[in-house]
Amino acid sequence: MTERTSIVMTVARKELRELIRDGRLRVLGALVVVLTLAALAFGAAQTERAHHARAHAAERADAQWRDQGEKNPHVAAHYGTHVFAPTSAATAIDPGVSAHLGRSLRIEAHQRNLAGHTAAADGSSVQRMGQLSVAAVFLQLVPLLIIALGYGLWSRERERRTLAQALSTGVDQRALGRGKALALAAAIAGVLGPAALVIVGVLWALGGGDGGTLIRVGLLLAGYTIYFAIFGGLTLHASATARSSRAALVTLVGVWGLFTLVLPRAAGELAGWMSPLPSRAELARDVAHSLERGIDGERAREAEVERITRELMAEEGIADAGMLMADEMFAVGYELRAEARWEDMIFDHHIRRLDDRIAAQQRWIAWVGLASPYVAMRNLSAGLCGTDVAHHRHFTEYAERWRKALIEQLNSAFAERAGAQGWAYEAGPELWDEAPPFAYATPGAGFALEAHRISLLALGLWLMAALSLARVSARRIRVTA
Repeated sequence: MTERTSIVMTVARKELRELIRDGRLRVLGALVVVLTLAALAFGAAQTERAHHARAHAAERADAQWRDQGEKNPHVAAHYGTHVFAPTSAATAIDPGVSAHLGRSLRIEAHQRNLAGHTAAADGSSVQRMGQLSVAAVFLQLVPLLIIALGYGLWSRERERRTLAQALSTGVDQRALGRGKALALAAAIAGVLGPAALVIVGVLWALGGGDGGTLIRVGLLLAGYTIYFAIFGGLTLHASATARSSRAALVTLVGVWGLFTLVLPRAAGELAGWMSPLPSRAELARDVAHSLERGIDGERAREAEVERITRELMAEEGIADAGMLMADEMFAVGYELRAEARWEDMIFDHHIRRLDDRIAAQQRWIAWVGLASPYVAMRNLSAGLCGTDVAHHRHFTEYAERWRKALIEQLNSAFAERAGAQGWAYEAGPELWDEAPPFAYATPGAGFALEAHRISLLALGLWLMAALSLARVSARRIRVTA
């Protein structure tokens, strides 16, 4: 062990001993741990209930689809079914915006529905006031714990006149700074380390032992480590440069309030102003108009359906309408397929535009992360837990592709099998069993990292800035206030 390393360890042991003796570490640490475990218990219970509710609803929807009896295929397409967004064990850590996004989609012909049955709408008024989560504790309360433990690491020594004595011995100021940083990190790790192990255990019990979830949790822990290091660096810098311990504390609490209270609200307002969203009524009105007159407002529905019918005929090698005239239901089948394509084009346009506006809002909020590490980590946390807007869009786009395949299959079956029975034709259970399986799979961790690369950049820049400030201020520490 080199002399500098020995000094660092000696300073770290001395600072850690003082933190323990002071009592703040025990009291504040216990409070944070209790809140973390309470939030984990609440989140685990919510996740377990959501998982069972989804599984039950999915089984019931599947049973209703398969047991609907004999029915015309197109009538069955109107009858439709429901699909449900998957639940993840990581939701117990960070529910993100999942409570405000629909968890189920109604699948039916002639209509692309938005997701419904949000937890926020279904919950009690108390739940709608705010939800305690592990992420909320980590994002807001742990930084306060870091501030409370570290604001006086430099300033108190200066006020007690012990800093001048230490520096008079010729000790390296950078070694002093590293020792204090190590003590602060050890104190936080001692508080949160056991809680982190409990979190991993609970996630494992909830079914999060698969490789994908473990990778996401590992990246999440790394992200929070960076986030805590940012506040640690800023705390050490403020303690070294403030005129007094009180000034350091006031400054740091003010910065915490700016990061966690002011800028997130400002980010939401900015995003809403830069990329406003239509109401559901406006969206429905625009879709209805486009269905009749086209996206540009200059194309009649009937003419376009006829054009698409001819395109379908050409795609499948039917040169003229003679075959269609010989089999009326064959003609009806082509018309239904053409009508579905027309409607799909309209719905895709309007829903994509809505999703793009929401994505634009998320980008504006992400850029605010350059001014607030809280905003950056909040976005990344939800992304790694699969509870952000990007994952929701991934699910709804898959569900829409599945809806199109299902409706196409039913319309084709009607055209091919109805024959002389026409609209009186009824299919049996064998057709319902032919429906394509709904096999949605949550994307890997790389999807979350790609979706939140701006937040990753912001956290990296904040980490470099905070550690640089802490290092420079330790080297230039003032002995007197």
